[in-house]
Amino acid sequence: MVMAKCYKVKKPLEILEESDQDKIHETAMKVLNEVGIKMDHPEVLKLFKANGCEVDEAKKVVKIPESLIKEELKHVPKKFDIYTRGLERMEVGTDRFYMLSPSDNAFILDLNSQRRRPATVDDCRQMARLVDALEFYHICCTPVLPQELPAKLRGLTASVETLKNMNKHYLPEPVSAMEVKYLIEMGEAVAGGEDELSKKPVISCVVCPTSPLQFPETSLAVIWGFAKKGLPSVISSGPLVGLGAPITMAGTLAIQTAENLSGITLAQLIKKGLPVLYGGSALPFDMSVGNLAHGAVEFSLFSLAEAQMGRYYGVPPYGAGNCTNSKLDDAQAGYEKMATTMLSYYSGINLAVEVSLDNHSLFAPEDLILHNEIAGIVLRTDRAFEVNEETLAFDLIKKVGIGGDYLAEKHTRTNMRRDYWYPPLTDRASYETWVTKGAKDFKTRALERARKILADYKPEPLAPDVSRRLDEILEKVKKEADV
Repeated sequence: MVMAKCYKVKKPLEILEESDQDKIHETAMKVLNEVGIKMDHPEVLKLFKANGCEVDEAKKVVKIPESLIKEELKHVPKKFDIYTRGLERMEVGTDRFYMLSPSDNAFILDLNSQRRRPATVDDCRQMARLVDALEFYHICCTPVLPQELPAKLRGLTASVETLKNMNKHYLPEPVSAMEVKYLIEMGEAVAGGEDELSKKPVISCVVCPTSPLQFPETSLAVIWGFAKKGLPSVISSGPLVGLGAPITMAGTLAIQTAENLSGITLAQLIKKGLPVLYGGSALPFDMSVGNLAHGAVEFSLFSLAEAQMGRYYGVPPYGAGNCTNSKLDDAQAGYEKMATTMLSYYSGINLAVEVSLDNHSLFAPEDLILHNEIAGIVLRTDRAFEVNEETLAFDLIKKVGIGGDYLAEKHTRTNMRRDYWYPPLTDRASYETWVTKGAKDFKTRALERARKILADYKPEPLAPDVSRRLDEILEKVKKEADV
């Protein structure tokens, strides 16, 4: 496992006035109290009813009073710990910042042919290894889903292969009660038992409602299952602007806030003090082409506002970055990814998930390399530089004098890496040197690095008994799925 220690931005960029936040909150409260939210799960309906909510059991709609939301927000931890697969501690809600890999892609750009094709089980293994080897990825999601398998087996098979081939924290996005059950079993196998998983969560999850104002049974099964075990969850509303939410950004934020708060309230009702994050990825919809616009600048404006609302409620914020609509790692991918990563980071979030090519539908190995480079650049921007006697270097300035040369000085050799980050793949050589080295563009260099990592890098293996246990769990999955 290769992992850089990274820090959250010290002074988040905020675009909402305090009065704007108050208005969004007030509207979200009116939505939840007057319109309500659909909760398609009998136990969830009973729980809300037992806590004083108005419940229409026929329509499965819950109306949640502001008083209950405020009470349950008091129980949300301001900070908590998660753990790598190798049981190294990672602090959430402090000054630390973590980048997540892309997740759940059905398609991949083939490393050799560069053609789009369905992802396979072997891709699950290889892409988990690649994430494990890149220093600016701190958390591994499920990079790809193997399309040669029946749908019921894809997610959990990918989970087993991911856990076997990387040593970082694992954050899947389960889509059924069955997946929740077996993911928790996998987590217990890796952590060393039920109690150990509770103390040192090596897995967490992300849950997304269905906008507008619906938590389907599958999403609620995820919240219920992970909360019962005390495992951290991200509640992340991602409404499609103009489809699942009003076309106006303020109206979308009102819907999103209502959905996030209802999910967080439910999580706390299930288990007081459950670690949760306030997620957000409101998606602009480009009406001119009829498609999502992950790479739009407004996606990043939403990121800034979403993080502010998380802090407004005292819940650690989670967001997305490195987003693009491009189908290749071209100039469009470069400027969209840099813009969305930079603004996402400066929003002050604790965790940021990467969104892959083509509106989060196409995984590419070289894209991981590109984003690793972008993340290094962006994270360098908040570190500034030290100002002290050594760095001001007055004695050296006096020694070198007017018209002198600093290149041969020991101070230069000693401090050449103090204030500067040297991106491993960015080309800064002369034109002649670039030509001598093959005149390779960034994509070619990225593909070469990805191939070298996959040829040379060996992740820390799971203990044989744990690996066998994961295989046994997968056999149970196959029997239950009857495939």
